[in-house]
Amino acid sequence: MNQSLVHSLFRAVGLVVFGLLLLSPVLVQWPEQDLVPYLQWKLIAAVWFYMLILSLFRSLWPGLVLLLPAALLVPQEVFYLLTYQKNTDAHAIAIVAETDLNEALGYLTGIGVFLALAVVAIVLLWWYLVRSAWQRHWQWQSGLRPVIWLICIGVLVSLSWNEWQYQQINKAKQRSNPEENVFVQRPLPYSYEKFHATYPLNMLIAVNEFVKQKQAVADIAESTALFKFSARQTDIPAQRQIYVLVIGETLRPDRLQLNGYNRATTPRLSGTKNVISYTNMVSPWAWTRMSVPVILSRKSATDQRYFPTETSVVAAFKEAGFSTAWLSTQSPLGVHDSSIALHASEADQVQYLNPVGYKKEGFYDDILLPAFDRVLQQNEQKQLIVLHTLGSHFSYADRYPQAFDLFTPSGKGQSISMHDQNSKVLLNNAYDNSVAYTDFILFNLIKQLEQSQSISGLFYVSDHGENIFDGQCNKSGHGHNTERDYRVASILWTSELYNLQYPQKKSLAEQRREQPLVTTNVFHSFLDLAGIEYPDQKLTKSWLSPDWRPSSRILQQGLDFDKATRVGECQELKAP
Repeated sequence: MNQSLVHSLFRAVGLVVFGLLLLSPVLVQWPEQDLVPYLQWKLIAAVWFYMLILSLFRSLWPGLVLLLPAALLVPQEVFYLLTYQKNTDAHAIAIVAETDLNEALGYLTGIGVFLALAVVAIVLLWWYLVRSAWQRHWQWQSGLRPVIWLICIGVLVSLSWNEWQYQQINKAKQRSNPEENVFVQRPLPYSYEKFHATYPLNMLIAVNEFVKQKQAVADIAESTALFKFSARQTDIPAQRQIYVLVIGETLRPDRLQLNGYNRATTPRLSGTKNVISYTNMVSPWAWTRMSVPVILSRKSATDQRYFPTETSVVAAFKEAGFSTAWLSTQSPLGVHDSSIALHASEADQVQYLNPVGYKKEGFYDDILLPAFDRVLQQNEQKQLIVLHTLGSHFSYADRYPQAFDLFTPSGKGQSISMHDQNSKVLLNNAYDNSVAYTDFILFNLIKQLEQSQSISGLFYVSDHGENIFDGQCNKSGHGHNTERDYRVASILWTSELYNLQYPQKKSLAEQRREQPLVTTNVFHSFLDLAGIEYPDQKLTKSWLSPDWRPSSRILQQGLDFDKATRVGECQELKAP
């Protein structure tokens, strides 16, 4: 065969493969129904975008250069789509921007090699095509580029007209807080509604949204600093008071021995007096960045904003005269870049105690224990201490020392993928070991509180749940909208002096251990636990109050957790 013909064939095949690669995030969304909208707003829109980029220059190689970023991000986008059934959005961009690199690498353990190989293959293919286009002087045929531009102008005119009509029908609600308009302005632009699932347009839309929100963070921090609850303690005990809020990570209630699990995952807490485990607690979010603010503040379950409009339980305790401290083994994501860090910054003392990467062992949650003791030794009369733990964050086997490798094989010391169903036994054993380690941490915190001889209470609640290939379910991790995503472990301990001071609260806490609770009630209940009042207090939301009333447990997307239909082995939640 003629050598020139072989090269021509290779180049043609290479262009086809490169084109299919660029379109693969759209192709993997091939619909089972509604084919016309899919073709119009996804496939054809993606093809049009790529053609427009290529037509910016008469020669093809500059356009191919501009398309390299889109090509390099294809493996990540396909992985995200296949794993979470959603395109990259502003929320995902924020997670990537604020996540510790080592944590991200830990999450990609088991698939990182494949992604790296895919990127190398893409670069090699791209370089071959660019080099060929340069050497062979690939150019557009005369007259084709103006046709593409005319189509582009027509599309833009159509979009502009539809945008105007869309905005007339769906008026944006103006809010008094200008930053609020930036974060939750509705409706989103017509282009967002149509192209949010069209790669790579969704990436441009997501980055634009993220940048807008990031620009407003400083203003939000300033505005929340002016917010006041006017909180106070009306009946101040003579004894020292210490209240501890422990924010857990990825802990399910059904994996606690306290709740009837058939493994000894909580042997210490099971033998500790005054421990109450709430068996029916739900978090409305399955993402830490959104679920923790719901725990800490009055933020509603369906509030999609990433950042707060008012301060948290930390600020309320400060107003009531408490010295406050925040201790964390999570990553310090930046005081002005994360809603959690913004709430942490409300405390008098803030310590991030995990300076090394998440993949390296040696920095476990027990580093919190001496830090906790140091805060107690300050001997303040009234103290609030918040601890944000690593808990059962993946990789599970990295969350506990060798002494807690109780259930084996666990894969400790190995690189285990959370996406490999063949690792189900290893993942579950390692997860249970991490639960046993959390039992150890909480037990020791309680022992330190007992030694303080104070009126004290410790409340633990996890941010979200987890899927670990349960039964025949093929999902692991969280964010899949399954029942296990939302059920969370929750534990209360109170000291003997507390129980003498507040016998009714202690009694009600016991009575409601199996009641349907939701983490949107934690703010109200935790302040009530400490006897802190404020003018617009809603004791109907505190399960420690006689006024408490069960309410619908609404999740992030508006679903009622208790009324939603459970579908399939994974118990995915759907509207009834």
